[in-house]
Amino acid sequence: MDGNTRAPALAAATVAAFAVGAYFGTRGLAVARQAGFADLVQGFPTGSLRYGVTLVPLVAGGLLAVALVAVAVVDRLPGWPVALAGLALDYLAGGVLLGRGTGIVPQQPPTAAQALTVFAAALGAGLALGGALSALARLGPSRRWPVAAALAAGLVAHPGVEDMFRVAVSDSYEGVGRAWPAQAGVSLAVVAVAAVLAHLARPGGRVSAGPPRFGPAVVTALAAVLTLVGLAARWWVVDVFRLSPDGLAGPRRARFVESVAYFAPVAVAVVVGLVLLGYAYRVGRAVAARWVVLGFAAGPLLFLGLRIGFAGQRSQAYLVVLAGVAAAVAGAVVARLRPGLLPWDAVGLLLAALAVPLAAPAVRAELPGATDLLVSLPAAVGLGLALGFGLALAASGPEAAAEPEPGRTAGILALGAAATALSALTLAPTLLVGLGTVPSGGVALTVPVLVTACAALLVLLHGFGWAVDRLRRDLRAEAAAGPAARP
Repeated sequence: MDGNTRAPALAAATVAAFAVGAYFGTRGLAVARQAGFADLVQGFPTGSLRYGVTLVPLVAGGLLAVALVAVAVVDRLPGWPVALAGLALDYLAGGVLLGRGTGIVPQQPPTAAQALTVFAAALGAGLALGGALSALARLGPSRRWPVAAALAAGLVAHPGVEDMFRVAVSDSYEGVGRAWPAQAGVSLAVVAVAAVLAHLARPGGRVSAGPPRFGPAVVTALAAVLTLVGLAARWWVVDVFRLSPDGLAGPRRARFVESVAYFAPVAVAVVVGLVLLGYAYRVGRAVAARWVVLGFAAGPLLFLGLRIGFAGQRSQAYLVVLAGVAAAVAGAVVARLRPGLLPWDAVGLLLAALAVPLAAPAVRAELPGATDLLVSLPAAVGLGLALGFGLALAASGPEAAAEPEPGRTAGILALGAAATALSALTLAPTLLVGLGTVPSGGVALTVPVLVTACAALLVLLHGFGWAVDRLRRDLRAEAAAGPAARP
């Protein structure tokens, strides 16, 4: 039976991966948006910070990252059923039991129902993405690239998918609250079909599973704790130094406090990224390290979305979405056919980073020709190219493909996804301030510079990986030639 259902199972997995990617962009990154906007609306660092409003999304973001890695590394957990459980959890908890996905209001202390809704959404999104990555790793190495391309395309296209569901429900702002339950329902149906077909296409007999590798989950939990501790230290420093002992706040003190508030998240994000990067290189060498660096850099870019007004320029917006999807597919194809030709993940990041400053109103005011299409199209193409190439390379690259245990491959993929979630969560305040009307102290260039640095690191890792592969080929050729060929 598996011979007749293998092609339909792969097609269903591709569609399901796109649905999960779009869903994660809509719901999984919502906790980062809530944390960033809570900072902004409360006027931090000059205003009084309500810790409950900011702490709940931060804890939810850490829970999301740990959940997606934990479910991905266990071989015995089936991928698509886990993703189905995550979607169902978010739909039932947020849409039925706790009142249509009530979010946190920055001006009010969160209620228990609101906090549980945020936690359920984060846990559900983590289970959905972790299950999809586990299902991707269970495929044969030659069959992973279309599913990887679809998952990357869904992440890039999530603003357009969300808008399509909003229009289908109600072409007004009233449809925003009802759009995600409709999207969750469709995603549930698609993932359910993929789960059934994957079960039918599974080879007969008991599938051997390797021992659980909880190292990625432990390291991700450490990274999440470092995120919370680092941001809590930021709150403490701002609270202590906002006013002098006599209750005054001079210009120098105000500049110091603003610098800590705006740039401390960057330092925290870099430390967290280095923790994940170090472990990824230890278990997967250059290929795994490249995926984690890419995931870290893609976090703030996915947080921004495609930066275009869908309500007023829907025709241009959908053109941008299609361009991003095409770029993701092209990147995955290149990773499958010629992965060592160029570091296309770095090229895509550079293209996307160049578009970020153009989205700031202060920069747009100086450049009247910077239209929405000029800003969004390079961002979508660059992000799609980078994610499509990077995810396909991490899923079916030489080091990942040679590993017989899918749990290890899924763990590598999940580390990059966790880096995406944690970097978006940590950098959200700095990113929103940088895109404000009056950027302060060069904050508008902070994230583009950080993404550019990640692109440079990807180039270095690409060169290092190429050199190592070349050395291995030379050693194999010398060993195959035998003693007779040696001088």
